[in-house]
Amino acid sequence: MRRPRHIGTIDPVNNFPLWSPQDVAERFVDALGSGDYEIAEQLLAKNVVYRRTGGRPLRGRAAIARHFRWHARTRVAMQAVLLASEQSDDAALTERVTALVYGPLCFQFRVHGTFEVDGGRIVAWRDEADVRDVAKAVARAVAGAVYAPARPTLPRAAV
Repeated sequence: MRRPRHIGTIDPVNNFPLWSPQDVAERFVDALGSGDYEIAEQLLAKNVVYRRTGGRPLRGRAAIARHFRWHARTRVAMQAVLLASEQSDDAALTERVTALVYGPLCFQFRVHGTFEVDGGRIVAWRDEADVRDVAKAVARAVAGAVYAPARPTLPRAAV
């Protein structure tokens, strides 16, 4: 069995995380965007709570890991590109473009994430997407499935 890489190390001298909340959030979004759910899972605290627009909250690392594994085993690929991030105390605010790709359908929309971090691990994660933006993404996905040049493409990472 492959041993997981250690994430979010602690400075042995000062006993504080070597990564800021912004570092953790950026690494987490990068792991999600590249489909490396093992790394993403390691960045979550055991009792993390994930709240998202239009969905019920997921509580605990195990529940979120099941959600990640669902993406990994279905043909729905999740991609994410970080556009901006900033830190505010023990939280990081991010703006990203998320794409859910299923065959020729590509649902692409902006997401604003808030990550509360404690000890180098995410303890609370909130994603907010504008419902109108998601509705437009559905229309663009259908148009792109019928007419390939209309298919949305992910922007380049800004961070």
